[in-house]
Amino acid sequence: MDIFNEISELFCIDFPKGYSYEAVEAAKKQMGGMPKLLEQFYLRFGCSDELNRLQDFLILPNKYPIFAEADYLVFFNENQGVCQAGIHKKSLSNPNPPVYVSNDDGNWIKSSDFLSEFLIAMFGYQASICLEHAPSEFYWVTAEEKKQIGTFFPKRKESLKMWIGHEISLYGSNNHARIALMEAYGYIQLNYAANNIHDFEEMRKLLQNIGEVI
Repeated sequence: MDIFNEISELFCIDFPKGYSYEAVEAAKKQMGGMPKLLEQFYLRFGCSDELNRLQDFLILPNKYPIFAEADYLVFFNENQGVCQAGIHKKSLSNPNPPVYVSNDDGNWIKSSDFLSEFLIAMFGYQASICLEHAPSEFYWVTAEEKKQIGTFFPKRKESLKMWIGHEISLYGSNNHARIALMEAYGYIQLNYAANNIHDFEEMRKLLQNIGEVI
């Protein structure tokens, strides 16, 4: 399954909406180029409501000049603006380049070797927070409870590195739900959500005795 179908299924996007060809071409011209995969993503999903009502969000560079960065094409923003994801301008001709993250300190650290992996991981993390069916709280879990979660749900190969300083691991056996474990400074936060009540209840049964409410 390609990333477009996976994200579409996870967020139940029946009628995707993208930026116009003219808008994307204007951004490409301003930025000096754009990776082919990112261009395709803007054209297919860039204006889809399902992806624009999340905690953190995709941005078209020339529409958000506040996030301009001399050496990077910035394309994803944390909701309070303290963290951004970008692609080095030396890699704009690469169709699926590495992605770097800046945590509001001016330093850029590699988050993923490939844009495709970053998009799958980022939207998986957003799904764990923003899908329709979710608990009303987030939870702290221990290292032992993390191991227990791994026995209930398969760990996905993609992960999100250095987003707000966290390492975020994702779990889930299908494209209807996501579990995220955010680790930093010795703490582990658990989020989980599903796009349907059946998958959510199945997760809740297994997770109901795990974690402490934050």
